[in-house]
Amino acid sequence: MSTKVATDLQIDAWMAFHQIRLSLLPPLVKHLSEKCGLSEAEYQVFIGIHSSPDGAIRPTDLAEKIGWEHGRLSHQIARMQSKGLLDRKQCPIDARSCYIGMTKKGQALINKAIPLQLGEVKRLFGAALTNDQLRALIDISDAITAYTQKLNKTSMKVGK
Repeated sequence: MSTKVATDLQIDAWMAFHQIRLSLLPPLVKHLSEKCGLSEAEYQVFIGIHSSPDGAIRPTDLAEKIGWEHGRLSHQIARMQSKGLLDRKQCPIDARSCYIGMTKKGQALINKAIPLQLGEVKRLFGAALTNDQLRALIDISDAITAYTQKLNKTSMKVGK
């Protein structure tokens, strides 16, 4: 029985993907910390809440939205609550559930962070690529996301 392995081109593309991560994420995270006093985890939680229609979201939905496990999110929410950045609101429909929202302090912090972070994204990422390259990257990302979601759904059916 032969083992199927990635082709040289697939390996080179995978390594290129990791090189992008290694060259972009550290300066973006450092910028968040230095300019806004936010960790990457805090920013991710804030963005997940900020992009919710009512500015509040159930923890289960937030975990799915930002791709985190529930335990990790629960600990992060507790840390951010202790800093006065988030609060929990009882769900009016289901007493067993709650919504996570930003406090005024948290809202002020994310309102400061978003334009600074988007400027840094443009400087480090957007300015390096042409519009055609940006569109190609979006197409690549969409294809990989759709494929992995399909694989995940298939593996969940097999596992049952």
